[in-house]
Amino acid sequence: MLLFRTAGVDSTALLSAQRVSTRLNFFALGFGTAAWAPLVPFAQQRLHLNHADFGLLLLCAGIGSMVAMPATGALVQRVGCRVLIGFALLLLLAVLPGLAIWGTSLMMAISLFLFGVAAGSFGVALNLQAVIVEKNSLRALMSSFHGMCSLGGLAGVMTMTCLLAAGVSPLVSAVAISILLLAISVMAVPACLAEIEKEETPVAQKKTGWKLPNRVILMIGVMCFIAFLSEGAAMDWSGIYLTSKYQVSTAYAGLAYTFFAIAMTLGRFSGRYLLKSLGEKNIVSYSAACAALGLVVVVTAPHWFVVLLGYALVGFGCSNIVPVMFSRVGRQSLMPRAAALSCVSTIAYTGSLTGPALIGILGHATSLTIMFAIVAAMLLMIAFFNKFTRVDPA
Repeated sequence: MLLFRTAGVDSTALLSAQRVSTRLNFFALGFGTAAWAPLVPFAQQRLHLNHADFGLLLLCAGIGSMVAMPATGALVQRVGCRVLIGFALLLLLAVLPGLAIWGTSLMMAISLFLFGVAAGSFGVALNLQAVIVEKNSLRALMSSFHGMCSLGGLAGVMTMTCLLAAGVSPLVSAVAISILLLAISVMAVPACLAEIEKEETPVAQKKTGWKLPNRVILMIGVMCFIAFLSEGAAMDWSGIYLTSKYQVSTAYAGLAYTFFAIAMTLGRFSGRYLLKSLGEKNIVSYSAACAALGLVVVVTAPHWFVVLLGYALVGFGCSNIVPVMFSRVGRQSLMPRAAALSCVSTIAYTGSLTGPALIGILGHATSLTIMFAIVAAMLLMIAFFNKFTRVDPA
């Protein structure tokens, strides 16, 4: 009897440690990637690039993520989440200072490629761990996990913005972020999942063989792509939008993404309660409408202060779309979880890492205002796809 009780206590303690580890790693993911946002206007001015050329440069991060995410989905079954999360964290903190100093497009392209590799690998491995931990915990945790990512993003962009506004150089600011990331990794990585359970391949796939991901999985991926595209547009272009259209100082250009991150953090930490009161179907549709409204406010704002309000609405609207979608992927039985999550993550993170590049390229031919309006229309498509991607609770 005592042995069974001890085993139960050990299992509970292990699961608790895994939850803490998952939260800390989500914080680190948001903290490290969002710290890049205030550096974007500096990078564009340092390299003397227009919107189109800078958009092409940002595409390197997307290429890196597209290479890393499918590879991570395949490797995670063999080596577990811990190795891949640790690798991604170390790569992220090593690359970040370079983004603050390189004065040539070639070096920035290489750094952004590695930045995309780190962010993409980190996202796939960590979301798989989150799905497993949520399932083992027998309660909804995905919104709070992604809430920690938003909190980390808020902390990252505010820390970087405050350092830059105080006159600290971009390089010293980036090094400070990397040191903090290293401290977080020491606490977060050891309790990550060393291995994950092997899954049975669905019978339908055994008979017909794998050709394309299931239609529902693809639609969920597209929904996440649009949400992440909106988030990527806020991270990479909100500061440039303020400086180019409203002549806001580059030292304060990070304020737009700060408001976005604050609202997203609040939305994700309240996601569990919103989910209970609105239901899974409604929360996705209402969130998409809120985000679309926010971008309409951004493109019609008469003053840059109003733009900040618009980005807050975008952040709150986007906050719970992705967590709900990843929970659906974790509950579905159409594909193995690792394969489905790798597919959805690849499509989704492509939105945050390649979408901003396309916005820059097309925005140079038209304008950022027009591109933001197009993204607002795309957000409304999430409500439409929501009807066809529902998965019954486990």
